[in-house]
Amino acid sequence: MRKIPRKVLRWRVPLAILAAIATMAGSVVWLERGQGVDSTPAGYRWGEAPDDDAARAGAAHASTLEQETMVLVLGGEYVIGDEGPSAQKDAPMRRVRLDSFYIDRHEVTNRQFAEFVAATKYVTTAEREGGGWLYRGGEKDWAYVKGANWRHPLGPGSSIQKAMEHPVVMVAWADANAYAKWAGKRLPTEAEWEVAARGATSASAEQTHRNPSQDGSANVWQGTWPQRNEMQDGHFYTAPAGSFTPNALGLHDMIGNVWEWTADWYAPGKTRVARGGSWFCSSNYCGAYRPGFRGKSPPGNAFNNTGFRCARSLTAKEKQKHLAQAPDPEVEKP
Repeated sequence: MRKIPRKVLRWRVPLAILAAIATMAGSVVWLERGQGVDSTPAGYRWGEAPDDDAARAGAAHASTLEQETMVLVLGGEYVIGDEGPSAQKDAPMRRVRLDSFYIDRHEVTNRQFAEFVAATKYVTTAEREGGGWLYRGGEKDWAYVKGANWRHPLGPGSSIQKAMEHPVVMVAWADANAYAKWAGKRLPTEAEWEVAARGATSASAEQTHRNPSQDGSANVWQGTWPQRNEMQDGHFYTAPAGSFTPNALGLHDMIGNVWEWTADWYAPGKTRVARGGSWFCSSNYCGAYRPGFRGKSPPGNAFNNTGFRCARSLTAKEKQKHLAQAPDPEVEKP
């Protein structure tokens, strides 16, 4: 079992929240705390890429992204579930039938969330409750920090000024849901999210996935947590939306960058499902490099590695148009 940090004990935090930190990080292999931790990242600011080339490339890619577009995912019958060798029992292979839906091309950004707040005067859960959960470079563990919220993702004194096109973080489930409703959308179901992440294909036992901790194909922790992040992808914390190559549907950051809230409960009344892993996931601390991996967290908690993207169902007019454009079914020749 994990040794509970003294900071956590002082806050008398429910054990469910501690479990959520581990689960949102992924399948955990706890490290000996006696090993040295690289102190360099303590000086990294939110939204800054220590690698200048990565910062320029990410900004250039993000600037060409169609910021407000959504992608159509065709309905049908799909197989979902965790096909990985270390698959958890909570994600068995199973068939689902989905209606066609739209999903955001990228995670909701700080700029978009700021527009929502300006229009509605919405106050997030972390702002109302006075703080949230953070991991900061150079530290050995997570901590609950007073004054941390979506505007201050590393606590008081931090800023999103240089991260307006980065995904918003420090949003609890209700905050994400409120934004989605304001935008005329909704949070995706976890089945929708997984099918979209797979590029509208089914899971199979023979399927393999890239390992971003080794090849830099997504924004994750590269190295051994918490000792050192090699940052082959150029980022310690979040990366600008659209900085990495999209999947077959044109969707960015379905793996890595931030965990994404979904509409579904994991354990009714206790935890909600989140998907995709985050910048914090390392090989020794995370198993969330696969679309089928299920994360979970108490919906009332805010973390600086958790955000969201939105989905929406087709309107009646869109359904008619979609049916009219669908190819005629093939007829078997005699």
